[in-house]
Amino acid sequence: MKPYLAAVVFLAFATLITINNSAQTKTQSKTNVTLDALSNPERDLLSEINQARANPQLYASYLEKLKPLFSGKEYTRVGHDPLVTEEGWSAVEDAIKFLKVTKPQPPLRFSQGLYLAAVAHVKDQSSTGSTGHKGTDSSFIEQRVKPFGNWDGGIGENITYGDDSARERILSWLIDDGFPSRGHRRRLLSVDYNVAGISCGSHPQWTAMCVLTLAGGFADVTTAANGNTAVTANAAKTTTSAKSKNANLKTSNVKNRKM
Repeated sequence: MKPYLAAVVFLAFATLITINNSAQTKTQSKTNVTLDALSNPERDLLSEINQARANPQLYASYLEKLKPLFSGKEYTRVGHDPLVTEEGWSAVEDAIKFLKVTKPQPPLRFSQGLYLAAVAHVKDQSSTGSTGHKGTDSSFIEQRVKPFGNWDGGIGENITYGDDSARERILSWLIDDGFPSRGHRRRLLSVDYNVAGISCGSHPQWTAMCVLTLAGGFADVTTAANGNTAVTANAAKTTTSAKSKNANLKTSNVKNRKM
């Protein structure tokens, strides 16, 4: 090959590499989601969760302050209509006892894949008005996370419906009125969960909703240099510490609905 022709070929090849690398960088930047992507309600809820994990006894004191608001199974917040709970004060008392003996846990770290799975469920129910853990495509959390990566250890999901503050949502999950297993509470404070994703959005029936997804660990899907999808860890373990189920909605002690 003549020297000048080789130089032209080399320059063209170098230019092509530069273009491809630039396109790849743009693609990765679009798919790389960080904690900064969270909305204020999502940040507040994740912060509240981690505060509850760090200081369970403090949240027991928050619950103790609710007692004057109960009359039998009826719970009445200032400025709100009375709400009939399933268990009344006994569920709150059970949560207080649990929190007082619970050891502090480290904060949940943000997971891009779990966040995207939560976003998908919020978008689904925001458009359809459905509720519960089962998506309109019949998927549960175990299926919804698959496009975004692989989980390690257990995997779980909490959902809350209603236009409430982050504190009220957390207290509702901690009380877990009407759920004998107290699964929402246990997932929030479990040592088995280390990473989480959270998404909040509108809901046609309940005004607003938030989905919290948790796992022992999570390996996000990344975009390989050749454009194919690659996973950054081994295949996921299939054991789950808290399987999702499409249970009937229960009314909580802090005026929201949860799953």
